[in-house]
Amino acid sequence: MIASINNYIQQRLQAENLAEIQLVRAAQWLDEADILKDSSSSPGFPLRRHVKRGNVFGVYKKGMKKWYIRRIGNYEEVLSVQDVSKIFRLKSRTSLYRKMRNSNIPFTRLQSKGIFFRSSDLMRWAVEKNKYQFIKNIEKGIPELK
Repeated sequence: MIASINNYIQQRLQAENLAEIQLVRAAQWLDEADILKDSSSSPGFPLRRHVKRGNVFGVYKKGMKKWYIRRIGNYEEVLSVQDVSKIFRLKSRTSLYRKMRNSNIPFTRLQSKGIFFRSSDLMRWAVEKNKYQFIKNIEKGIPELK
């Protein structure tokens, strides 16, 4: 979910040529796209929870009141555990975690225990380890990822 949230927000900021957006508006975007359901009683609350956990990229606070998300210039899309599991054609997270440990697959750990994968790191790892099937799966695109 962390990957989906960040990728979608950064894509929208890029597409609409916005430098920043209020967190509440970003929460509306995510709700409309069925990525993260927003709270009707407290708009933006589910996204603020992710912000407080350190899961949202480009977040800052103006003054003492409102949260904003800024567009990251050279943003590189990230992949979730589920995405990478599909690329490896694995059936469970446990299988992926075991593969990560045994094969030294590069990942980034967030403060809140969440992890994600940068596509450039995965490609570099695949080239170094001669994992050509992995590269082919990324290049042709697994249908579930599109």
